[in-house]
Amino acid sequence: MELVHVKSQKRWLALNDEIQIGELIYEITKDNMTISHAEVDAHYRGHKIAEELVLSAIQQARESKLKVVPACSFAKIVFERYPEQQDLLA
Repeated sequence: MELVHVKSQKRWLALNDEIQIGELIYEITKDNMTISHAEVDAHYRGHKIAEELVLSAIQQARESKLKVVPACSFAKIVFERYPEQQDLLA
């Protein structure tokens, strides 16, 4: 599996042999990244792929000095699982 950032489309993709199996969609405003959607194909759920997508977006926000708004319910769960990332919460 490979995670690919498609900056022009404001999304992260999870690819398995070049086939999209998951995606995360975000928006960026002045100082915030809003994670609005994270989803993984049903066949691949349970392998922490969505979690890896969210963590990749969080790392991108950290590097860009942005705060994160977890509008997606799963993004909220990831912040609960990783309290060390909560300093980025908007």
